Amino acid sequence: MRISSSSEFLSKDMKESNEKHSNKSSVFSIPKRVIVAILTSFGLLISTVIQTNFAITNSLILNPLNSKDISIDDDNDQTTNTTLKLSWTSVELGYLNSIFYLGYILSHMPAGFLVHQYSAIKIFLFPLLLLFILNLLMPITISTITSAFKINYYLTALVRLIQGLCAGCAFPASHGIVANWCPPSERGRMGGFIYSGLYAGPVVGFFLGGILAKYSGHYSIYYASAILGLFWSFVFAYLMYEKPNEHPNISEEELIYIEKSIAEVKSLFDENETNEMSQIPWKSILTSLPVWAICCAHFARGWTFYLLLTNQPAFLNAFGFGVTENGTFGSLPHIMKVIVALSSGFIADFMRLNLFWSTTNVRKIMTCTGYLIEGTCLFAMCHVTNSYLGIALLTFGVGSSGLMVSGWHLNHQDLAPRYASVLAGFTAVIGTSAGILSPILAGLLTKQQDLIGWCRVFTIASLILYICAIFYMIFASGELQSWATRNQREQKLRLNSEKLPPLLSSLEQNIQDENQLKKQEKFFQQSIVNGQH
Repeated sequence: MRISSSSEFLSKDMKESNEKHSNKSSVFSIPKRVIVAILTSFGLLISTVIQTNFAITNSLILNPLNSKDISIDDDNDQTTNTTLKLSWTSVELGYLNSIFYLGYILSHMPAGFLVHQYSAIKIFLFPLLLLFILNLLMPITISTITSAFKINYYLTALVRLIQGLCAGCAFPASHGIVANWCPPSERGRMGGFIYSGLYAGPVVGFFLGGILAKYSGHYSIYYASAILGLFWSFVFAYLMYEKPNEHPNISEEELIYIEKSIAEVKSLFDENETNEMSQIPWKSILTSLPVWAICCAHFARGWTFYLLLTNQPAFLNAFGFGVTENGTFGSLPHIMKVIVALSSGFIADFMRLNLFWSTTNVRKIMTCTGYLIEGTCLFAMCHVTNSYLGIALLTFGVGSSGLMVSGWHLNHQDLAPRYASVLAGFTAVIGTSAGILSPILAGLLTKQQDLIGWCRVFTIASLILYICAIFYMIFASGELQSWATRNQREQKLRLNSEKLPPLLSSLEQNIQDENQLKKQEKFFQQSIVNGQH
């Protein structure tokens, strides 16, 4: 078997890019892919922070005594002349939560295709920029617009819908960024770091939101989140580039390392073949059980994540916590989740690249372990009355689910790298549908805002986690699918190439060295002969 030489491995365009970057260096050499990961993760973080803003609003509307700027619906209240009275019910608030995720779900598939055809960076940046601007309008629609005929309610719903449309573009676009910048051997670590931003958002949102709501009025959290987002947008637009070979300051070593690492993926298809929607194998995608396994796992994640994102402050109110304690204790589960998510990337890469466990087994173990622990903790919460024990169970359960960041979260790249953003958009439609259903159901079951209602909510959530974990364990796969590549020989080559040890010192070694290339070629040949999958 003939393996491509180094001159064939690098395209003509890449060689030209190498010459362009060869004379560039910097004193502080931070890998550009690290900067890409940090900025992408922060974008996801801020978008999730904004989703917590309305959750805090929910709890204060239902419990106005805790709020400085939402008055009690009482004709004798002396503050009603300066602050608009809000008497929205838990069911109405549930609809406002759900309409955000209706917009969120509608934009996933179009965003996935636009990323696939145009630019991941632009589809990530511009919708989020609009999301931040709209957040500045939320205090106006809630507190300034007249409540006659519930005009303020419907305008708030409209803004929430558009915000959902904008936020829904981020997840599929992030997969496009990962595909362009992430070497396969670093997929667990880089992907785990990026997607931990989704779960760090509630940490920042609930903790700082609780403090701001107590001392500055809860409307201030909308302005603070928006300003933070606008600052991020400026930095992201200035520092981010679509692909490594477009970056003017990337080192030659890093450029070659990234391009060479993902060359195997690009060699499996002609990028021009996938520029039309008609070329995407929709029939194969829709009939693929591994794809539906991701959808199922995404649905379970969506159910619990959006349930807590929109209703956690109200749940903690039922335990008797005030607004400051609400923010402090409410951030603990998400702090635990971020720590576990960051660690899971290193654990998953170690299992795949050092212990030589199959990608399929790694994805299943990480996802199902996290879900089963979370489901058990949520079920146990239904039988406790001690508030601090409830917080402990919630923290451990939600934190353990961070393992799935290196499970199904990265599974799109395993199944079909060429269609990763499209798959992400499709599975997110299924997953985000839970964001529509769970807030409405929670609103209906917790009209009395007591622990009995929340017991029913968490029992349903635990059952969903168990069922989806079982489905994922049976049908998930970490192997490149036949419909995502040209032929089985290239699929075998791809699967074995991912087992190469990560180049931890890639920036310091000359990856063009012919002796190293010969060793890799020999490894490929021996792996294929032995059939090591």
